[in-house]
Amino acid sequence: REAKLKEEYRKEKEKVHTKPLGMAFVTFQNEAMTAIILKDFNACQVQGCKCRQEPRSSQFSEVLHVYNWSVTYAPDPQNVRW
Repeated sequence: REAKLKEEYRKEKEKVHTKPLGMAFVTFQNEAMTAIILKDFNACQVQGCKCRQEPRSSQFSEVLHVYNWSVTYAPDPQNVRW
């Protein structure tokens, strides 16, 4: 039974990399840096306003579909169902 469960676990572990969750957790050096990044990214989404400029982009923005991202503060790790 143990061998069977280990094999099932191994198979599930292999599959996990083929099913992205569609989210990422990013840690910054301090709260001030976090606030700057969050403000910059969400600058055009505040209160439904239309802005003249988009958030800063990079060479990877289009490939990563950044325009579909939602950036917020993460909940406390104890409140996340891992």
